[in-house]
Amino acid sequence: MSTRWVSLLVRFEAALPRAACLRASAYVRPALLCVGPALAPRSCTLQRPLTTTRVLSLPAPPKKGGDVAKSDKPKASMPVRVWNKVKGEALHYWHGTKLLGKELTISTRLLRRMILGYTLTRREHRQLRRTMGDLLRLIPFIPFVIIPAAELLLPVALKLFPNMLPSTFESKFAAEEKRRRLLKLRLEMAKFLQESIKAGGLQVSDSVKDSDAFQAFFHKVRIGQHPTKEDVIKVAKLFDDDLTLDNLTRPQLVSICRYMQMTAFGTDNYLRFQVRHALNRIRQDDLVIRNEGTDAMSYVELLHACQSRGVWTHNRSREQLQEGLDVWINLHVKERISGTLLILSRAFYFVGEPEDANATYQDMQIKGLELTMSSLPDKLLNEAELHFSKDAATNKQRLEVLQEQEELIEDEAEQEEEVQAARDAERSRKDAETVEATRILPTASKTRVDDARMTQEQLSELGEALAILSAKSSVLRERKELSDLMNELPSEELNAEDGSSKAKSLYRRVRAMLQRIDKQLEEFDKDVGSRMHLIEASSTGKISVDDLEQALRLIRHRPDDEMLQRLVDKLDGDLDGLVPLNDVLELAGQDSTLEACYGGEVKDIQHESSKLLSKKPRKSDIVEE
Repeated sequence: MSTRWVSLLVRFEAALPRAACLRASAYVRPALLCVGPALAPRSCTLQRPLTTTRVLSLPAPPKKGGDVAKSDKPKASMPVRVWNKVKGEALHYWHGTKLLGKELTISTRLLRRMILGYTLTRREHRQLRRTMGDLLRLIPFIPFVIIPAAELLLPVALKLFPNMLPSTFESKFAAEEKRRRLLKLRLEMAKFLQESIKAGGLQVSDSVKDSDAFQAFFHKVRIGQHPTKEDVIKVAKLFDDDLTLDNLTRPQLVSICRYMQMTAFGTDNYLRFQVRHALNRIRQDDLVIRNEGTDAMSYVELLHACQSRGVWTHNRSREQLQEGLDVWINLHVKERISGTLLILSRAFYFVGEPEDANATYQDMQIKGLELTMSSLPDKLLNEAELHFSKDAATNKQRLEVLQEQEELIEDEAEQEEEVQAARDAERSRKDAETVEATRILPTASKTRVDDARMTQEQLSELGEALAILSAKSSVLRERKELSDLMNELPSEELNAEDGSSKAKSLYRRVRAMLQRIDKQLEEFDKDVGSRMHLIEASSTGKISVDDLEQALRLIRHRPDDEMLQRLVDKLDGDLDGLVPLNDVLELAGQDSTLEACYGGEVKDIQHESSKLLSKKPRKSDIVEE
């Protein structure tokens, strides 16, 4: 029996491709995922893989004419070839029909959620763009139906479904609010159509070159060859942070958080938000360091900067820390490689000593990038392959990616439901304890009443009301969004030179739609004027408690008078009768309108408000859990 097992193992090992054997050595110690790079030893015992490895089954590049070996296989007969052709075409149309049905189902469901005012997750938004982009290719006349409908039928839809977009004000500005909501809905539809056209591959790009580089890189990995440094950097640039972060597994997200010395607790969406926020902050810091140079940094600053980026810091001299930070900034800022990939590649840096004793830190970093990209999850590589192949992708590939993303959306929704269920259970437990305490000790109810809180919906309405009532224009935010959309449109001269007639026609329609929205915004400003400009912030960026109370009385879900007064007192932490406008807007998650109100004085206002940071109200003290 033992001889039989040995022979089976030998045959199995011989059947493995060389690339799989090479990548099987890419393991890191579990302690690396727990203590981070700063505490892990350089040379360690290999025990477990960092991620699930996977080799793309991409076709091999065509060989030159002289290298093609003649096949000894006899040519199939005519009936067999005809049958194979018919079977292949039938399979193609079967996958195409399933893809069309799946995309119609997904796009209808997500589009309905969007127009009903629900907030889509990043993955749902990308899924909606992808399905609509594919529909633009499959059914070319869809945009010519959607774009006029977006302008003509939206008022009808808003009449039939008055709660399609959440309203901020209740009655005083009902007419103005209705017009503003309609403009906002048209703007959202124009933005969505523009993103769908981009996702549909209707504009000229280098996607064909990207697809070739992507396939060539993973073909080399599949046959066991080592790509050049230039190939590694070129392919690594193709993985942006959004595409990479949204498709990483939870163990990878947890390891990234630990490498960046952040807490690794919470749902997958929370971990992605945390990493994305940290990477944005690091990119801004990288730009400053690149301009000032690492020589101007102290040893402690170098140490903290390297630790936040996952750069090796244990027993490293100042010069070695500078080298590691310079390599990071060069790859992250100059080469524009995803910070997510760079953080993941740090794990492979601890596998052991490099094969080349003269290898520099950058050589080891690029080698780590190569191992990282060959170990990315299947779902990420499938989506990246589909993204770069564009029209070359088959219907079967598109269908598989759609199904994978739908599974991820369902998993994220289940996680959010579990978290919400835990919150509801905790709230019920606290309410039961309060009822029991009130029964035993009646004076305990007084303490509970004094803790005035508002719902998240009320806080969002308050923030939007303050942003509108304190701005010189009630459609200031809509104007900014319109300006951004107009800037993203390709110029008419570029459209005339490049692109298909279909793409040019679609962009002309979207541009005309945006121009009409611009005129409607101007008319709204003329008609409304300063009627909604009821709140005037002081030179230090503060509003009176009377203005805050007025805004609370105008929102749709206004609290009762007793609760309203206690909320105003809580927001006025120092009880001076003035509330920093920025503090309330930040609590509600709204953009500050101070710059639009006061222009150059905004820096002085922010400097003045920073002095009150210690008295700033916290969201946990205002919003109900």
